[in-house]
Amino acid sequence: MISHFGTVVFAGGNYSRSSGSSNWKVQPIPGFGAPVGPPLGQVRVEFEQPLTTGYTVIISPERNESAPMLCANYGGTDDHKGFSVHLFEPVSTRTLQNGNFSFLVMTQDA
Repeated sequence: MISHFGTVVFAGGNYSRSSGSSNWKVQPIPGFGAPVGPPLGQVRVEFEQPLTTGYTVIISPERNESAPMLCANYGGTDDHKGFSVHLFEPVSTRTLQNGNFSFLVMTQDA
């Protein structure tokens, strides 16, 4: 069952919701010793309510001119309160890259 879904965009130096279900928000993640680090291709999707069952995240980055092969991975699901996303360019720069992405969360049937 799909429990959460949406699109996150990067504009004006920040990540924000663009569309999707109403039960999640975008949060910056700590970085470089600060509680809120610079975006640098990293962001956290926080669930309104923690999930009580296992779940799978599917992420699809939106390619752009500066990163035509933009990739994404996720982690940080241990607390069932959300997940962190890292966007990166795997070929030319091999570095984190800001960009837009869509996601959906599928939960196990109870």
